[in-house]
Amino acid sequence: MQYAVIMAGGSGTRLWPMSRGALPKQLIPFIGGKSLLRLASERLEGLIAPERRYICAGQTHRDAILAALPELDSQRFLGEPEGRDTLNAVGLTAAVLAARDPEAIFAVFTADQLIEPVEQFRQIVAEGFALAERAPSTLVTFGIAPTYPATAYGYLQLGASIT
Repeated sequence: MQYAVIMAGGSGTRLWPMSRGALPKQLIPFIGGKSLLRLASERLEGLIAPERRYICAGQTHRDAILAALPELDSQRFLGEPEGRDTLNAVGLTAAVLAARDPEAIFAVFTADQLIEPVEQFRQIVAEGFALAERAPSTLVTFGIAPTYPATAYGYLQLGASIT
């Protein structure tokens, strides 16, 4: 079964003073009246059923996130007791999904990106899911062509194209 997790952690310190501890950047409705978290959730429409979407964020933001996404069942909010960055959020999600569905295949998304065109995004993610289903030990990653060198973003060694 296919699942998605949206990582919505962080306090958005680069957007301060607009972003605050109680209202981090992913919850500020500044893009057409919608938050980055709302946009990330909407990008998954038609790709991942709502009941198979999870949000992983700091436990301190639980109530604000559940209020921002009223369709999110509280059982699908994965609260980190303390922020420990991306790998730990992915590990927590993997452990929870493995316990709930040992056949789970999941994709990890973030709540701090604008991705367009949305239909092309959905098509590429669907292709990634298909690849992972054909070869379950496969880790599928997506990247963008950089416009300048930045070691802060890491590196991808490219394999064969899936398209």
